[in-house]
Amino acid sequence: MGIRILLVEDNELNQKFAIAVVKRLGHLIDLAPNGRVGYEMYLKQHYDLILMDIQMPEMNGIEATLAIRAHEKKVGSHIPIIAVTAFAMENDKRNCFDAGMDEFLTKPYKPFELENKIKRFFPG
Repeated sequence: MGIRILLVEDNELNQKFAIAVVKRLGHLIDLAPNGRVGYEMYLKQHYDLILMDIQMPEMNGIEATLAIRAHEKKVGSHIPIIAVTAFAMENDKRNCFDAGMDEFLTKPYKPFELENKIKRFFPG
């Protein structure tokens, strides 16, 4: 079995697309509809990788990433977080990396692009 991925995404079409790609790669995937739920799921379950949308209700992807990174400092761990967003200006990318995200993927994307981002962290 592959790795366990947490998808934090509020758009149903984007959810279905990412889930299909990840499952085709043989990985497990759980879905959180916003950053708050994603953060809560991260605290309760071990994940190998997080795919994080940026614009979401309740808690956005930047806020969720900051919360995850603050928790990691306490426990001494690090989970790769890939920003997956339609906001692709240099300032948007900088905000994602400043929050602690490890990689950036612009929507819309092709399946091989998501696969390549995942393989950057899990080549097997």
